[in-house]
Amino acid sequence: MKARLLKKLLNNTGYTVNNQTECIAVGSPMCSDLISVDKKTLRIRYALDTFHEGRKSLENKTNTELLFIWDKLQGLIDSGEIHDIINGNDEIENPLPVWTFEDGKLIETYTDKYGYPNTTVDGHIMYENTHFKKRQDAIKKAISEYSASVNHHSVRVKELECDLQKQKDMLAKKQGYVEYFKSLK
Repeated sequence: MKARLLKKLLNNTGYTVNNQTECIAVGSPMCSDLISVDKKTLRIRYALDTFHEGRKSLENKTNTELLFIWDKLQGLIDSGEIHDIINGNDEIENPLPVWTFEDGKLIETYTDKYGYPNTTVDGHIMYENTHFKKRQDAIKKAISEYSASVNHHSVRVKELECDLQKQKDMLAKKQGYVEYFKSLK
């Protein structure tokens, strides 16, 4: 995603612009997807739109910047430019390597500035605990994260095995009752 280009098109908004799994998002540290565009349907959504009113939910707000962002996004959708933004990567003059991990893979990507709330070349926000300047730091964090996950799943498997054994025991007991009562006929 061309997060830097979109931010520029949004008059260099103070909000963060980032790529998420299902959408492109404009937000803040408290709500990273305050305004989002679904990548498949291109539907714009305001996170605080409790009554599903769409753009109308922003009209009564004092924050005219959010209304501007909504309208600009709608314009990009209408013109088709949004597809280039969603499917492209930013062009960075002096790329700095940055490392992360996802789905068991070590990923090298690039940025122009390290740390939050900056983004990678493909628009992902670089949190301090997900993106690293050094490959070894990413590997160390991945080992820690995946080890914690292995521990959690190991405990859960033991709990389920115990529950399964209890159910098997109860089943055998009830089958015994059935057989006993059948023998009384």
